[in-house]
Amino acid sequence: MNEVVIRRKIRSDISNRLKIEELEDESFEQYEFRLVYSFLGKLLLANLWNQSEEDSEEGISKASLTSILSDTMVGYRALFPTMSSEGFLLDENDLIDKMLNDYLETGFIKKKSGKFCPVPFEQATSEKVTFVRGASVKEKVNFSGLGTYYDANENDSSIFPKSAEQLFMLPEYTLKQLYDYFNKQNFSESIPKEMLLSNSEFLVTWPTKANKWWDHNFLGKDKKLNLMRVGSAKGKQLYYLFRGTNYAKGFQLSSKLNLTNEKGYYMIRLALLNERGMVPTIEYVDKDNYVEIKSIFELPKREAAFLRVYSWPILNSESLLMDKGVFNACRVILERIGYIMKEVSQ
Repeated sequence: MNEVVIRRKIRSDISNRLKIEELEDESFEQYEFRLVYSFLGKLLLANLWNQSEEDSEEGISKASLTSILSDTMVGYRALFPTMSSEGFLLDENDLIDKMLNDYLETGFIKKKSGKFCPVPFEQATSEKVTFVRGASVKEKVNFSGLGTYYDANENDSSIFPKSAEQLFMLPEYTLKQLYDYFNKQNFSESIPKEMLLSNSEFLVTWPTKANKWWDHNFLGKDKKLNLMRVGSAKGKQLYYLFRGTNYAKGFQLSSKLNLTNEKGYYMIRLALLNERGMVPTIEYVDKDNYVEIKSIFELPKREAAFLRVYSWPILNSESLLMDKGVFNACRVILERIGYIMKEVSQ
């Protein structure tokens, strides 16, 4: 059997097993990348069940997992010439790190005693898709990106009552409810003048042409809630909510909210913008059986990971590609929270 026949057989096998179709206008390079990307996800999840003779616990170290996935990439590069082309030049370690981070953030895997371990089987239904997490190695599941799912049956939602929000630890409240909660607080805490004059920034909640999120000058004019942060040391800033233009009196947000972590304050930002009708939209392009998501940069960390884990990166682009049925299920979940999804032309 020559290499061409072997390549065709492997492509067909991965496509059929993981239910990944080729787009009409998709480059061969991009399609092969999607197949390999999802297969790496399947391989990663399968190896979580590894168990050494010396260790009775399930799980695998990052070094061992990286070695397995890197060796697989080397094998595919040798077999598929397009994977050695300029458009496919990826940092393999960076790619694996991102896969692990998204799997951890969405609860597909857990970390225990320095090892990556499998999680219990769980599933939740949204629209016509049943999201699956913790599937066994032999389980036949569909893949969209790194994420696993079934086509939903009519009775799935009653058999498995857990919601997708609960499954993926997404907010079970809306942006409006979050704003209303903070709006009920007592804004009586005095903010020291020296703090206001030193390293204070205001979240931009007013119309502006500048592409920035924070400004040292406060230009807000309405009576709604605003957000200020004080301090220059990353990870040690203090965050205050205040009402209208009175930023001398505020409500200090608890450190338990982890606002200083990456994207920690994004949800509050979106709640403030939502109250003003200024929530940024998530734009997407309809592509028959798939959807191209243009950008998820402004989403909070967990929502962004949720979309990424069920998507394929598009080579040399910030966009993501997602199975259309899965996208429709994700869209219902995110719009329920208050996010705005908007279809745009190519």
